[in-house]
Amino acid sequence: MAEAGASCPIACGVSALYGWAIVRFPHAVRAALFLVLAVAVGAAYNAASPLGLPWLPSPGNRVAIPRAFETRLPQINALQAMSLYEAGNALFVDSRDAADYAKDHIPGAVNLPMRKWGELWPQAESQLPRDRTLVLYCYGAHCGLSTRQGKALLEEGYEDLVVLDYGWSTWTQHGQPTVRHPEGHPADEGGG
Repeated sequence: MAEAGASCPIACGVSALYGWAIVRFPHAVRAALFLVLAVAVGAAYNAASPLGLPWLPSPGNRVAIPRAFETRLPQINALQAMSLYEAGNALFVDSRDAADYAKDHIPGAVNLPMRKWGELWPQAESQLPRDRTLVLYCYGAHCGLSTRQGKALLEEGYEDLVVLDYGWSTWTQHGQPTVRHPEGHPADEGGG
């Protein structure tokens, strides 16, 4: 009996608050109910859709890749990227803005700023061969430009794509070669 009495204040309070709100603010209550319903339907659709975004952030709070592209747009680390660079089998695509590319970039990389994709894509398509691996990179951990560019390239029919995990920042932190530092440089010199 004590348990029923303990739960009644909560249930009775919620019921009384709902009754008071429906009398005073009937339109607001209906709007709130529709909002709750819309969120529930949206969450259900996101969970069922292959294009849905993950609920939890990816490791390191990086920009999440929609589930449909996770297997078609794998991420590689700086050492794997360096192996592709040394083998000469990959073309690096810098998704950063042109001003940052001009300051420093991976030697041989093509600059295709994602923020100007619609404007630059028609001319840039001829620079990106379909028979080589394209390694996409942008600024760093919280940058989603290379992932968005990968999605756009998948939609254009490109298949052999990878994204450099943590992008430019990890490349320079590992002392990999850049235009300014052709032999690479120690991690303590920074980069970013």
